[in-house]
Amino acid sequence: VMFWIADKEAFVTSDEFGQDLEHVEVLQKKFDEFQKDLQNHEDKVSEVNTLAEQLITDGHPEEDTIRQKQDEVNEAWKRLRQLSLLRQERLYGAHEIQRFNRDADETIAWIQEKDVVLSSDDYGRDLASVQTLQRKHEGVERDLAALEEKV
Repeated sequence: VMFWIADKEAFVTSDEFGQDLEHVEVLQKKFDEFQKDLQNHEDKVSEVNTLAEQLITDGHPEEDTIRQKQDEVNEAWKRLRQLSLLRQERLYGAHEIQRFNRDADETIAWIQEKDVVLSSDDYGRDLASVQTLQRKHEGVERDLAALEEKV
């Protein structure tokens, strides 16, 4: 159990939080798998505690060593669970930041696209082309109003 805990501690203390939204989501999926694994190993920790208590109850001559190992396992387990919660919070934060970055990039690209349309020197050559440009402009205004709520 201690070897498994030590191995998983290395995983949850990783400073890797992803360079973009997709990478963060991959890390989150790996973390979700880790969480399942963590839950499955809770039984093993309980088994260690049960066995330790049984050995002590039966009067095993190495009671001090057993208690020491039991405490070591329980402390390591507690530390792993705390590190797991911290990792979960950090991944959530990284996800929020990357989602914001993606939304901001998309919004900037949209604004630049509409800026090109609005900066045109084409005012129409006849009634039909002026009406077409007015419809495009009204569409841009509607899109802008919708975007304003998002921003």
